[in-house]
Amino acid sequence: MKRTIKLKQRICLYGLSLIIVLLLPCSIMAGNSKLYDLRSKMAEISLLREKIVERHSQTSNLCQQLKERMIELKNEIQKERRASKITSFQEAIDNPRIDYNIKLIQKILAYLYRLNAKIQSLNIASEELAFLNQQAEDDLRILETLNDMKIENLMEQIDQVSGKYKSEASKLVIEGDKTTLTPAEEIWNEMID
Repeated sequence: MKRTIKLKQRICLYGLSLIIVLLLPCSIMAGNSKLYDLRSKMAEISLLREKIVERHSQTSNLCQQLKERMIELKNEIQKERRASKITSFQEAIDNPRIDYNIKLIQKILAYLYRLNAKIQSLNIASEELAFLNQQAEDDLRILETLNDMKIENLMEQIDQVSGKYKSEASKLVIEGDKTTLTPAEEIWNEMID
């Protein structure tokens, strides 16, 4: 009877071990899949942010070039105004060179307004992506910690269960002192029936 119980315990132990061995890789792979997905998203965010920073730099450079061009146009207007002794706006727009430069400055100012709005938009996008990347890094650390904790807990459970049954698994131990003997007459009676 005790042999049957010990055999059942051994079968349960082996079954539990088999289940743990089969489920552990699935759990780790599922966790790794989430980690891989998160790392992929982080790479996408970083790449997108790099492109936005590059666009920001290009836009800022273009703004600077337009501002420099506007200064050149204003200097030309000042030279032409002095050379032609222009004192009123009407006289200025009657001068083809000054009129043309003023129209160019108008266009430059309109472009600068749009480009500055774009720069602000790119700043917001860059900051938002940086925030998302930081949040993803934090979540990644949490996931890695949680996975490690889950794995550690599982390893502790495995150690506890295996420690509980280790002696039974290594050798068959039957304690003779605690064994109660079936009465001889009962054995005899079972044999003759």
